[in-house]
Amino acid sequence: MNLAGYALNNKQVIYFFLTITLIGGFVAYDMLGKREDAPFVVKEMIITTYYPGASQYDVQEQVTEIIEREIQSHPLVDWIKSESQPGYSLVHVSMYQSIAGEEFQQIWDELRRKVLNVQPQLPKEASAIMVNDDFGDVFGIYYVLTADEGYTYDELEDYAQYIKQKLVTIEDVSKVNLFGIQDRIVNVYISEQKLSNSGITPSDIEEAITKQNQLVNSGRMQTGSTEIRVDAVGTFQSLGEIENLVITGKQGNQIRLLDLASVERDYADPPRTKMRMNGLPGIGIGVATRVGGNSVKMGAKVSDKLEEVEELLPVGMEINGVYHEDQIAVEANNGFL
Repeated sequence: MNLAGYALNNKQVIYFFLTITLIGGFVAYDMLGKREDAPFVVKEMIITTYYPGASQYDVQEQVTEIIEREIQSHPLVDWIKSESQPGYSLVHVSMYQSIAGEEFQQIWDELRRKVLNVQPQLPKEASAIMVNDDFGDVFGIYYVLTADEGYTYDELEDYAQYIKQKLVTIEDVSKVNLFGIQDRIVNVYISEQKLSNSGITPSDIEEAITKQNQLVNSGRMQTGSTEIRVDAVGTFQSLGEIENLVITGKQGNQIRLLDLASVERDYADPPRTKMRMNGLPGIGIGVATRVGGNSVKMGAKVSDKLEEVEELLPVGMEINGVYHEDQIAVEANNGFL
């Protein structure tokens, strides 16, 4: 068959297939994932545990080695590196690099279950085991919510959390993280003079606060065919409840905490992280695109949503753009074409 002759004698058919090819190409290009950087998987995991007051030797024997033995039982672990410091354990786990990236979600789930299995074997004073495997997330779109002087960090955080809730539901958004959140704490300032005359020691105060502010399972009550859950609320709900806590000394004497100390709400000092922009306190809002997602379309939707949200913000709060992966992706795509 002479293809050249057929093409010359049947131009309409050739034009038809050419049109279909061009339309298919434009549709495929529009459906392609568009990101500034290619997605990648960091095949490593960091496991941290706090054991306050313990020496590095106690941490090694009672925490680190127990976690290591459990992790080593996984067949895909390449190597493990651990570090034990006074009150702190860190276990660095690396998987075989030949493992396909799409398999790691299941692998991380398996390792997390293994870690949870050893939690009951750790000392009761040890913290919950913290697992971090999110090293591959790239926040290609970044904003900062700032507030004029006069707003508290609590108010700034509340509005940042509200913005996060609005953004996380947008198509192609995989994750929204907030940066620069200030840790809220309660300070108890003890008067040494009042304490010396009361027969109460600082350890008595610490023990009373710790015992009172615990979540416990109160059980259930069966009445015929009905089962009723018993809810014993014992945790602190306000500063007033902390101030009215009754402290019992070694000799059995009792006194309110308010008569020994002042209780104030504050932020951790020094802070772990703190963000400012244009001289104003702020909270960063990072948006990550899902694997295979279109950052250009997602970025446009994020911008539209933030315009709606900004109209609801009080005077003095402002959303500032810092980095826009969608705009860079558009420039890169146009340069390619």
